Order: sequence, then structure tokens, then C-alpha cells
Amino acid sequence: MSKLNKVSISNGLFVDGTKINGLTDINIESSVDNISAVTMKFYGIIDGLDNIQETYKFEAPKKPYKPSRKYRSR
Repeated sequence: MSKLNKVSISNGLFVDGTKINGLTDINIESSVDNISAVTMKFYGIIDGLDNIQETYKFEAPKKPYKPSRKYRSR
């Protein structure tokens, strides 16, 4: 088994020494194996998703599209 994260609960929730802020829901399932399953929901800003700069701008065409006479419907 790979290295497990250390979770502590004292004046907030800490994972590997880092406090987790913005928690909305937490579920802890403990078993007799001395290993617990922790499910967390929290708010955050996702780097590369929530902080994307608006670089693309869609503009209306300068003149309306007009098909050539050959392809006009009758």
C-alpha cells in the first residue's frame, strides 16, 4: 500500500499538516483495520479551470453571408 495521508481534527481539518478550508461536507468511515476512509466536499478555485483569462472574443461578421447565384434556392 502506498503512503497514506495523515488527517488530524483539531481546530479544523488538517491533511498532512495543511488546513482544509471551505468544507461543505465530510464523511469519515472507520474500520477495525486502523485505516479510515475520508470523503470531503469543499469549495475552491481550480487552477487552470476557474482562473482562465478570456482571450477569445467572438464578433459578428462584418458583412452578412450571401451565397453565390449558382447555389441560391428556388
